[in-house]
Amino acid sequence: MPQTAPFKRNKLLRETQSGIPRGYSADNSLLIDCVMASLRGFYGSSEVLVYYDYQFPFDDATIVERIVREALKPTLAQLQDLLAWEADWNSYDALPPNRDAVLRAENWIVRLFLEVADLGRVWISPNVTASADGEVVFEWWYGRKKLTVYVSDESTEYVQVWGDDMDTEMSEGNADPLSTCRSLWLWLVG
Repeated sequence: MPQTAPFKRNKLLRETQSGIPRGYSADNSLLIDCVMASLRGFYGSSEVLVYYDYQFPFDDATIVERIVREALKPTLAQLQDLLAWEADWNSYDALPPNRDAVLRAENWIVRLFLEVADLGRVWISPNVTASADGEVVFEWWYGRKKLTVYVSDESTEYVQVWGDDMDTEMSEGNADPLSTCRSLWLWLVG
């Protein structure tokens, strides 16, 4: 299989209005190149990659996105199911899950999955639910550790719990930066 994708991608970068095609950024370009090299190493010159190279010659990110979305299919389906929840879903005046929060949660969980894959760590599927304020809520448990992520239409926040004492065995913060996602996962499964 010809190794022309980086050349094509660079050409496309120069030709696009925004300068960066969908699925690429300065931060994830190297990651996508690594994933593609790994996929080519695994599949070799099989029909799978030949088909994708023919169909999407300028966008290796499409392959990665399809693979990630397939791996996350149950979680993404649960997120879509949240859109059917109506107001007062918990019988205590809860707001329905916010459509923009669901979209933001989809993007965030895909980013987290890629970070976990990059770390070479095992993926644990989250419990997916909503808060009474219309946020999407992801929860993971690993031993005594619990990680909860709240995704609103404007922000993504986390709460780490490793014991019963709120002052010394819990912390919270912004879960948007990729470096934070990596640290959270290493803490959870470490």
